[in-house]
Amino acid sequence: MTTTTKSAKVSLKPLEVPKALQEGEKFIKWDEDSGTGLPVTLRVDPKGFYLYWTDQNMEVEMLDIATIRDVRTGVYAKLPKVS
Repeated sequence: MTTTTKSAKVSLKPLEVPKALQEGEKFIKWDEDSGTGLPVTLRVDPKGFYLYWTDQNMEVEMLDIATIRDVRTGVYAKLPKVS
């Protein structure tokens, strides 16, 4: 009995993060507990591993992109709670 195996070529290239994502865009970050919005500048690091945002007080929060498990837009996005 003979077996044949196929080998797949995998070529990995460095990720190119667009300049606009590196420089950042203005967003409203919603706090689910208080229901308030905070204006932030959202950016992606040059290697594409982290999202980080800076608020008006220049405080920075970071999120590892690998931990994101669900993204929704439009009518499927969760609306902020109204107090």
